[in-house]
Amino acid sequence: MDKRHELVLQVTDYSHQELAKAARYYDTVDKFPEEQMIHLFSLAILPRLYKNLNDLTYHDYLSVIRLVSKNFPALGSILLTQESHCVWPISTFGTTQQKERYLEKALHGEIYGCFALNEPITGSEIEEMKTVAHQTETGWVLSGNKDYISNSPLASVLLIASKTIALDGTQGYAIFVIDKKTNGLKVGELEKKMGIKALPVASIQLDKVQLTDDNLLGGVVNGLPQIDSILNRNRLAVAAQSLGIAGGALDRGLKYVSYDRNLGKRLIDMASTQYKLADIETGIYSARSLLMQVINSGQEQDERMVAMTKLTASNLAIETTESIINMSGGYGYMRNNDIERFVRDAKITAIYGSSSDRLRSIIAKPWVDKKCKVKEE
Repeated sequence: MDKRHELVLQVTDYSHQELAKAARYYDTVDKFPEEQMIHLFSLAILPRLYKNLNDLTYHDYLSVIRLVSKNFPALGSILLTQESHCVWPISTFGTTQQKERYLEKALHGEIYGCFALNEPITGSEIEEMKTVAHQTETGWVLSGNKDYISNSPLASVLLIASKTIALDGTQGYAIFVIDKKTNGLKVGELEKKMGIKALPVASIQLDKVQLTDDNLLGGVVNGLPQIDSILNRNRLAVAAQSLGIAGGALDRGLKYVSYDRNLGKRLIDMASTQYKLADIETGIYSARSLLMQVINSGQEQDERMVAMTKLTASNLAIETTESIINMSGGYGYMRNNDIERFVRDAKITAIYGSSSDRLRSIIAKPWVDKKCKVKEE
């Protein structure tokens, strides 16, 4: 059997047999799903993706995110954050020293990492960023606050996006790679969330953190293209997660409408139910095709195409879960099944990795920037 196909089957079986039950438990407690993450890392998903073994593609990796998210979306969030916010930036932009220090351990789950962009009030608007690093004769002094940073409570290495002010007054942007134990860096209390409860999220405070040029990602002040690239990578993973959430909700909806009913025919025998489910299935295939098109055509860093993909997929996840809970009525609203959890988990896909309105702005940008004016008739 092809090793790639074997991995997909392993993840599929594990997701259906183990993760649905685990997801229900972790939705009720504020704990990190360590056992489940250890199992995923034992499959060597990230090493096989990054070590040129030619037996795992980016398409395969996104399939893993989708399959995990069909039953345990929060676990998908932890894995995709580790890959797109830690492993990929260090592998793509990091210096030799940064790769040697962090990459191997991050690939195997021996350490976790996070990427801190979002800030209080201003969110992820880069131009409004308040975190700033002032250059000194010996390096940099970094101060600021970051909010709602995924994986930060367990991260050993933190990638911090910041404005920079050089000695000559030149302003720019950079990403700093910082050990958690660095003086002046403090990770806040674990946040309590509406959904994706197993994903650890917290704020980060930076109080005059003393850094050197060795802490600059790639050793250079080149933050804007690095930030854009990291966001694009993350958005595609969230799109895959959204497809998994939609697929998981559809599976549960199909199970409910197929129940035999003593006082009437099954809901699935009603044309209105069939039409609604057919629209959902068509939407899932359409969004999945768009994601595959972006990957297969080498458009992973085409910001506009990536924005369309995430917007389509996250809308699908939210609309699908809401349709399924409406279809299942009081049954779906109760906490003793997965449907209401999927409604809560789906909402984050339109928030993290850039909000849906931010994505719409990216998609509309060429029209706004168009220099030629439309002539009046």
